Amino acid sequence: MYDTNRSQFRQELDYYNILGVSETASRDEIRRSYRRMVLEAHPDKNPQRREWAEHRIRLLIEAYEILGSDENRRVFDIHRKAAAKIRGESEPFYFTRSTPGARALLILFYLTNKEEEKGAEMLLEMEEEFGNEFLREYLCREDYLDSLFLLAEYQLQRKNYLAAAERLRTFYHHDCRSRSPRHYFDQVIGHLRNLYLRKLPGVLAPVLLTTYLSEASEFNLKPADEILRLHLLAGAALDSGNLTIAHRAVETCGRLEPDSPALAELQIRLASLRQAQVGGRNAGGRRARRVGEGL
Repeated sequence: MYDTNRSQFRQELDYYNILGVSETASRDEIRRSYRRMVLEAHPDKNPQRREWAEHRIRLLIEAYEILGSDENRRVFDIHRKAAAKIRGESEPFYFTRSTPGARALLILFYLTNKEEEKGAEMLLEMEEEFGNEFLREYLCREDYLDSLFLLAEYQLQRKNYLAAAERLRTFYHHDCRSRSPRHYFDQVIGHLRNLYLRKLPGVLAPVLLTTYLSEASEFNLKPADEILRLHLLAGAALDSGNLTIAHRAVETCGRLEPDSPALAELQIRLASLRQAQVGGRNAGGRRARRVGEGL
């Protein structure tokens, strides 16, 4: 039997939530969820976050040691219910606890129960203390992605487009290579497309806009939107002095829409900046030669 007096038996943790299963989940459901989450958290799949991955796997193993054994699970359920009675809880434990895991669940509760403002405010506080990966560390994959999407929709309603884009962009990079993307993945792409092409140009700094518009090449845009993306990308790249990206965008525009007046303007700007760049290098070379001759 699992020793409930050992330090690993931590009643501040909800092992059901860690494994992303309900209290009525079968052993097979628990085992499948555990295996999937361990694969997702493997350090080889998270090379930039190895410390987080190792911590996450230890947490998953701890949870599975409890819930994967009928006897350990029975003891855990008894202690869990007893602790709730001692605290006099008539509501979920995350309303009365202030641990990071409980706060993450409370944020999820707010977001899924039409109290997005409370959830967004609490999340900002927790991210200031624990970093931008706070929700990802304490929620299962599905709840984490759902939270990002709901936060983004809340920010869209407030016309806080940059904040919405940041949440959706995080969602996209987390889910775009998944074998089982969330069922609303296409909605995420739709929001990002609208933000990148219509809301953020003129708001973002050219360097950041160049990055966003470059990423949008993966969105399978319709021809008209792809031409708009290339025009915006060329303009942002020119504004930031990235003539290489500007040249590629202008070149592709030329193949897709060779007679566009906007394309002609971009070509003139690109040629002018290139000429100025060459002139600057030549002037620098002449100055260097004069200095050398004077020595």
